[in-house]
Amino acid sequence: MNFLQRAVGFSLLMAIGLPVVHAQQQDVTSLPTIRVMAESELREEVGFVPYQEDKQVRQALQHRVYKIHHDIQNAGVMETPTSVNYQPATTQPDLSQYSPVLQQYILAVASGFQSSDPTNGLFKMLEPLNINRSNIDGIRNGTIKINLDDILKLQQQIRDGLNPPPSPLFPR
Repeated sequence: MNFLQRAVGFSLLMAIGLPVVHAQQQDVTSLPTIRVMAESELREEVGFVPYQEDKQVRQALQHRVYKIHHDIQNAGVMETPTSVNYQPATTQPDLSQYSPVLQQYILAVASGFQSSDPTNGLFKMLEPLNINRSNIDGIRNGTIKINLDDILKLQQQIRDGLNPPPSPLFPR
């Protein structure tokens, strides 16, 4: 019985293994796969591929380069002059700590100094002292007449501008 079991098992293995052996005897095609190769392995696989130059593309590129060089060398000068402001933009000073009257006075003096005639700013500063262009001859001669009350009034205006009266909304 042991022999019979072995014979049946052997015949069963032969029946199963026979088609496998038969399939291996034929040419089996392998599916395409992606393999990572080094450059040398890829060259061995593919072989040497010579560089094929497209003459039309090369001529078009040469023409473009020649045109760029020609345009750079023959650049024209604009007929209209352009003005360039080299003075950097200045920040506006913070005048919020001064009273509105003193702010207007400071801005008027500054705009007078920035005008085409900077003496306008100087006369704006001297205006509270009753010095203007008409009575400047006394200063040019070395004599000046200034009323002491005008100086005290100017001093009081500056003091009031620097120390504005307290606001009822924000007591100190």
